[in-house]
Amino acid sequence: MSAILALPRRIVRLPSMVLVGLTILTLVAFAAVFAPWLTGWGPEEMDMMYFLEGPMPGHWLGTDANGMDVLSRILHGARIDLGVAIAAVAIAVTLGTLVGLIFGYAGGWVDHVGMRVLDMFQAFPVFILALAVAAILGNSMINLILTIGFINAPPYARLIRAEVLSLRNRTFVEAAEAAGNSHISMLFRHLLPNALTPILVIAPLNCGWAILMLASLSFVGLGVPVPGAEWGAMISAGAADIVGGRWWTATFPGIALFITVLGFNLVGEGLQEQGVKR
Repeated sequence: MSAILALPRRIVRLPSMVLVGLTILTLVAFAAVFAPWLTGWGPEEMDMMYFLEGPMPGHWLGTDANGMDVLSRILHGARIDLGVAIAAVAIAVTLGTLVGLIFGYAGGWVDHVGMRVLDMFQAFPVFILALAVAAILGNSMINLILTIGFINAPPYARLIRAEVLSLRNRTFVEAAEAAGNSHISMLFRHLLPNALTPILVIAPLNCGWAILMLASLSFVGLGVPVPGAEWGAMISAGAADIVGGRWWTATFPGIALFITVLGFNLVGEGLQEQGVKR
């Protein structure tokens, strides 16, 4: 009960940058959850009376080339972009943390060989590697989550490994080993809780990066398949319309993408700044 009562005070003490970021993300999440009630149109529902019409009553952000409501597609697209990003980063954190724990704790040839394998993956440009994996696996939602999560995992593995290596020589770790704790207990009871702090800072930043990666894959046709409501796919479909002066089909999804990524970056940067001050 005391922890719950202290929660408002802890939130107020957060840096203003984090509070602004959390406010943005809360609004985006609210729009995603209540999307069906915030607009009278479905994300793939066509209005046969209005094609490529600008903002007007009933279609507050206009319609696209298929007569679909842009606002509805943006709100429903928030579900896809947030869902894929959070799920992908969760996979990356889990996989990277396990690999980093094993490499850092085992040391020796296991660590050496494992890090060289990670070097091989990180030698490729990130987006090129994502394109290759997405092209091989296909562009279903599950495959996109796995692709982005897989690409994100090596940096987490390196970070956790470095933390574990620095913790190996601490007194409490040596005491735990002397007490006869098993390897599993050493990894998950003593090392992991003390190595997770940097993850809390980097994960929000990577959520923003994951959304950009999903949008980029969709923009080139390897992301969410048409007619799915996804911001990158909407920007790609509306890019040709800008030439004809129909700017709303690509501009509004771009603004939604920018604001959401900004929210994640503000949270991550604010937490990082707070960590540096401490």
